[in-house]
Amino acid sequence: MSEKAALPADNVTVRALAYQSSWKFFLIVIVSALPAFMEGFDSNLFAFGAPYIVHQVHATAALLGTLATGFALGIAIFSLVGGYLFDRFSVKYTIVMSVVIFALFTVLTGFATSPVVLFVARLLVGVGIGIFQPAIVALLGDIFFETRGRAVSAFAVFFGGGLFVSPFVIQPFLPHYRIPFIISGLVSLAVLVAFVLVIPRTYKKMSRRRVGFSAVFHRNVLILSASIFLFGICLFGFLGYYSDYLLKGLGLASGQAATVYSMGGLGGLICAFPIGYLADKLGRKYIVSLAAFLIMVGSLGMFLVSRNIAALVALTFAFGAGWGIYVDLVATLSQDSVDDAIAGTVTGWIFLLFNVGALFGGPIFGRLLPAGFVTAGVVTLGFSSVLSFVLTLLTRPVTESNIVVEEVKEGAS
Repeated sequence: MSEKAALPADNVTVRALAYQSSWKFFLIVIVSALPAFMEGFDSNLFAFGAPYIVHQVHATAALLGTLATGFALGIAIFSLVGGYLFDRFSVKYTIVMSVVIFALFTVLTGFATSPVVLFVARLLVGVGIGIFQPAIVALLGDIFFETRGRAVSAFAVFFGGGLFVSPFVIQPFLPHYRIPFIISGLVSLAVLVAFVLVIPRTYKKMSRRRVGFSAVFHRNVLILSASIFLFGICLFGFLGYYSDYLLKGLGLASGQAATVYSMGGLGGLICAFPIGYLADKLGRKYIVSLAAFLIMVGSLGMFLVSRNIAALVALTFAFGAGWGIYVDLVATLSQDSVDDAIAGTVTGWIFLLFNVGALFGGPIFGRLLPAGFVTAGVVTLGFSSVLSFVLTLLTRPVTESNIVVEEVKEGAS
């Protein structure tokens, strides 16, 4: 069923509801971004507990990279699907379906009894995320041109909140970890209910315009595609091995490691909205580069300061501040650069390239691990983040809105 035919003409759309008042726009933004909290919560829940989970299923640390790759593979395969469904079908039903998949398999993660079951669970968690990530970021970014940075920053804020909270949720239970994954499933259910109750079934009512996929390949999008691919390598090297580095490479106590690791989430939680606001006010091109710079500084520094806890906290916070908003801002700059009719498709394309890069992050780190955590970290995170930052400097600013206003009178619900 197409989005245009999904509802009778007199039903309010997401865009129309957002135009009615600022508080309705705010409500849509907040509720739409809630699944990002669960994504962040699950990501760090698994990343921090992974050494214990891998031990419980009788596998070695080498499985960490394989699991990170499987998770990224699930996201990568379905990222373009999520963006395409945004442009062609009901975004509400797309997101509901993907959150259900996510909820089921985040719980299964905590109950896996073999490496195969664990791999399948992480793969299918990735499938759910792969669909709702681009669909939600496209939804938030395509309401108003002037608020794209701030709107998608809500996704980043909730994602950062989930990242920040989860190490503290799982740490008291370790080496046992099932209850935190049950919590993840229950909170996902609550998020699903809120989304169903608040978000209209139809996103926008407009004449269907066919824009070929080749229109995605704008100069900015091509540059950002390479940059986001490199960041995928960087981030999934971090997700696959940073907790292991803190616990085993540096020998930190679990409480210290949880504090340092949580800074990745806290950085995004605190900084995502201010950075998104600056993107709307100063230009998204320039703030994309700022976020990439923060990632670069954190990536290099985290592996060069040894056991200096204060420095590890600050550098992990900087990494998180950039990471928390970078992918979303790259998506908005890409949305700025193409036709409004393919906002979802270009967002899915960016997430696809990001997650294809992510497929390489864990294996590269794992392959370099015999040379030591520092060498593996500086190469996998540091080198890729430097190149990613340099590429962002080559993009061009976009200052004119490309959003086509709905044909139906806004507010006519």
